[in-house]
Amino acid sequence: MPVHTNLKQYALLRTKMDSAVTGALRYYLNAATGPEQQQAFAYLDKALQDIVDKVWGGAKKITCPPGYFPCDGCCVPYQCIME
Repeated sequence: MPVHTNLKQYALLRTKMDSAVTGALRYYLNAATGPEQQQAFAYLDKALQDIVDKVWGGAKKITCPPGYFPCDGCCVPYQCIME
């Protein structure tokens, strides 16, 4: 039986994700250099990692689904640039 996606919920998730990406980068890049930028990074790193862990099934997941690559505790659709 096919799964029917609630298009309104899908659109809302896409909107929130787009806003989070743009907002997180602005938050980090607009922080003054030094301690303020380090605090912004630490906050964003933890908050985003919490979401990554929830949606991919666990902290520092090593096995990613086919087509995805492990990268510093995340699964990404491209070769990891952190290595």
